[in-house]
Amino acid sequence: MSERDTRTPWYLTQPEEELVHKFNYIQHTEDSHLREATNGTKNSKWSLGVSIEEQNDYRNRYVNIMPYERNRVKLPVAKGNDYINGSYVKVDVDGQSTAAGHYIATQGPTKYTWQQFWQMCYHECQSNDIVIVMVTPLVERGREKCFPYWPQGMNKDDMFKIIPRVQSPGGPDDTSVFKTEMKVDYVNSSRFDDNYTLTTMNLAPTDGNLGPKKKVHHFYFDQWKDMSRPEEIIPIMELSRHSHKLNVTGSPIIVHCSAGVGRSGTFIALDHLLHDTKDFMVQDNNDNKGKLRMLKPVTNYKKDLIEQIVSQLRSQRMKMVQLKDQYVFIYHAAKLLYSLDCDNTLE
Repeated sequence: MSERDTRTPWYLTQPEEELVHKFNYIQHTEDSHLREATNGTKNSKWSLGVSIEEQNDYRNRYVNIMPYERNRVKLPVAKGNDYINGSYVKVDVDGQSTAAGHYIATQGPTKYTWQQFWQMCYHECQSNDIVIVMVTPLVERGREKCFPYWPQGMNKDDMFKIIPRVQSPGGPDDTSVFKTEMKVDYVNSSRFDDNYTLTTMNLAPTDGNLGPKKKVHHFYFDQWKDMSRPEEIIPIMELSRHSHKLNVTGSPIIVHCSAGVGRSGTFIALDHLLHDTKDFMVQDNNDNKGKLRMLKPVTNYKKDLIEQIVSQLRSQRMKMVQLKDQYVFIYHAAKLLYSLDCDNTLE
């Protein structure tokens, strides 16, 4: 057995039956939290707060996916409704994380909510760069998964979008009034290995005195494939690496799929695992064959790193890494990284 094989973290050698058992336990724990939330205790850590109010029906894509009140994103309204279906997510695993990962996990914008989405992006990313990672096709199996909320430059009528100052997604009784009208302009786009499209845009108040112009890096990953195939980690890893490269100022990365939980949670888990944990930090190793670049797991780390990450995600947004296959895929993908040449995969 090679040195790399002997250095594979123990949690990547678990049988699949054990992984399924852990996923079921995470699900069982969340079920108990949601029962507490639906009992109507406002002071509960798991309270859904305003997300379940009737006035917000048009602001939720799905009736069963809501943010917890304690860490929901609040729209920067001057007055009116500040609700959007999005959650602040922080990943920081004791003994493993080299830096905390900061994200906003949110649902795919609808025809009612896409304007609030852009106001959120501008406000929550304090730097002049905004990174959005979209991990769902617009339509899947004949059903809309996300509204086409960004200008794609396909024709002269698709070069910009106006985001009004006053928005009423649920009708006249549901209004959000923002500081300013905004405009998002298409700049250019590129396709990478037929896996994702990077569209560059400018987002700014129409009144230039009310805020700076910000550059938007929009990653549209429309090739999310079979969760049972570990080799699918390579395009996801490229997406993760590319988006991190453009997020130079450390603003939260805005991640969405359709509901903002399954694929979004899986991407966030892999993203933090790859970039911000000691077990997946590429290190120099000198031996009689010369200098090698390889992965070295933390000595005597007794916990299951992936279980820790997913548990943290579930504590901040319901159903993150929603499916058993998504949970198992993270282990398969992580194990694959230890079997590949690091120089070709992680740099």
